[in-house]
Amino acid sequence: MKAYIDRRKCPASDEFCKPIRECPEKALLWIEDEADAFGARIEVVEEKCTGCGVCVELCCSECIELV
Repeated sequence: MKAYIDRRKCPASDEFCKPIRECPEKALLWIEDEADAFGARIEVVEEKCTGCGVCVELCCSECIELV
C-alpha cells in the first residue's frame, strides 16, 4: 500500500502540513505549481513511500489515504 493524496481536499500548505515534516521516509514533497488552484501541490514520491500510515494519521484535512 502507498499513500494517495486527494488534491480536491488538500490545501497544500507547506507551513502547516505535518505529514511533510514528519514522514519518516521523506516521501512527501511540496511543489509550487501556478496551474494548481492553491498555487502548489503536495505529491507522494512512490519510490520512498513504505505505506507506514504516519501521513494519514497526521493529515489535518483527511486528504491522505493508503491505497
